[in-house]
Amino acid sequence: MKNSLFLKFYLLEIAHFNPKYILMVGILLMSCEDSIFNNSDEIKYVNPADWVELYNPTNESITIGLWVFKDGNDDHIFIIPENQILEPDQYMVLCKDSLAFNDNFPNISNFIGEFDFGLNGGGELVRLFDAEGGTVDEVDYDDSSPWPLEPDGNGPTLELIHPSLDNGLGANWSASDINGGTPGMINSVYATDNPNRIASGIVINEINYNSPDE
Repeated sequence: MKNSLFLKFYLLEIAHFNPKYILMVGILLMSCEDSIFNNSDEIKYVNPADWVELYNPTNESITIGLWVFKDGNDDHIFIIPENQILEPDQYMVLCKDSLAFNDNFPNISNFIGEFDFGLNGGGELVRLFDAEGGTVDEVDYDDSSPWPLEPDGNGPTLELIHPSLDNGLGANWSASDINGGTPGMINSVYATDNPNRIASGIVINEINYNSPDE
């Protein structure tokens, strides 16, 4: 990008001092614009692979080490590393591909991985269990109404409107306002005033499913 901008400046200087080169400079400048546009597109469409965000809405620190994340297949298991603690009002992202996630979100450090299964773009069950095997939370998301349609691998993620709402209901989710979502931070669609709240511990708060159906 910097090299292209320098070249544009250099070409404009040539045209200023040598008017007979104006046509040639114009053609070269158009070529520079195409190069800059193509490079920005490559940066914009990085695929971070599948990930799920957990959130602790309570006032207590919760030890989540050795908890288990699964999709609808009991053979698909990801065990959260030992000694992991989720502090109050904090987030943790479980990701399929740590390198891809870090490339796309270099400023986010509260993530762990890697789970070796994909999240189905057509919808499926995702589950979180504590170290004793008890169900902590589960979401059976879908890509048809009343679930939001936009997160179906098209840029936005699936975000819970408020962590105290029943995340088993599609109406309580929305497509993120930001392409790529808000992993490791407050959701872009967060609503501060929500009736019909339910008590909850750790919740599945955001889902990114960009993989092909698996």
